[in-house]
Amino acid sequence: MGKSLALSKKNSWVLWGIIAFLFFGNLINFSGKNIIGLSADLIMNDLGLNANQWGLVGSAYYWLFPIAGIVGAALSDRFGTKKILSILILSWGIIQFGALAINGFSALILYRVLLGIFQGPFGPVAMSHINKWFPAEKRGVASSLFTLGATAGGLVLAPVIIGLTTFGWKVAFAIFGGISVIWVLLFIFTTKESPSSIEQKAATKHAVESSIQKKSGKEVVKAIFSPTSIFTLFLAFSSFIFVVWTAIWMPNYLTKVAGLTSSQMGVSVSIIGISSAAIIFLVSMVSDKVLAKTQNWRTSRVLVTGVSAVIGSLMLASAVFIQNPVWNVIAFGTAYGLTGANFAIGPQIMMRLVPERSGLMASILMSFQM
Repeated sequence: MGKSLALSKKNSWVLWGIIAFLFFGNLINFSGKNIIGLSADLIMNDLGLNANQWGLVGSAYYWLFPIAGIVGAALSDRFGTKKILSILILSWGIIQFGALAINGFSALILYRVLLGIFQGPFGPVAMSHINKWFPAEKRGVASSLFTLGATAGGLVLAPVIIGLTTFGWKVAFAIFGGISVIWVLLFIFTTKESPSSIEQKAATKHAVESSIQKKSGKEVVKAIFSPTSIFTLFLAFSSFIFVVWTAIWMPNYLTKVAGLTSSQMGVSVSIIGISSAAIIFLVSMVSDKVLAKTQNWRTSRVLVTGVSAVIGSLMLASAVFIQNPVWNVIAFGTAYGLTGANFAIGPQIMMRLVPERSGLMASILMSFQM
């Protein structure tokens, strides 16, 4: 731990470079996802889809997402997070180019399923990558910055994505496919697997492999069914329901229920994104400071996320009783931020339970969300 902290102080620019890469990777990830929600009417009209078919399109992404997440993260524990991240983003970049060939309902379903397979492992593998580079007392903020990429791509960039769809929703997908390929090339040639030197990695390889084998059976199962794990898993599941609703249905809610125009909706979604991003960052910062002060990871991680989720849930429920567009934006932004903090801190809780299998533990959390 001391060596990791000293390294982070000496090469802080490298650490924040890693976070910048992961932030933009997550931004690309969620921008691509958000095209579906923001282009719902365009796609449905273009392909002649009804509401039931659109529901299948929304859910198809998640059919193999959880399984792919566990498999991909387990592979990253074995072959390295940098390699798996590069393969994942290159693959979904190629798939997004393939959106240009979508000509019907079946092709759109296939596109969504394939995208879910290769985007499923991204979150847990990225979190495991963060664990390699950052000391424990800085991982909350680092993870929150990574998580903010999802908020930026899913919400803040809504007006930009809406603008791109004026050239066609297929073109919008292809553009993000091209950006994904550029990301991979930069990531491959400007970063390395971990802060450890090749010699250090070779010297500790046997010990790491032995530790992984030791923790691969009863210890992992015991950790998964511990009270802390169960709390974190169910909190992640409930939080993700809100995220899915936000990505697929919130734009329609704001226009058809709240009565906003398309441009007003785009601005509102951006405001929700910016406010929730600030809240996620603040909650993560509080969690890190509590950890540094108390050295108690349950208080700093579990208690902080639990309290935040309760307050966020109350804010979301308030939108049912206060049906006003301005309050909708305030409530959604606050709720998204307070519950979304779990996506930054939750993986830290799971990885802390079995540090030797950090990728696998993070993937179990993210797959359980589905």
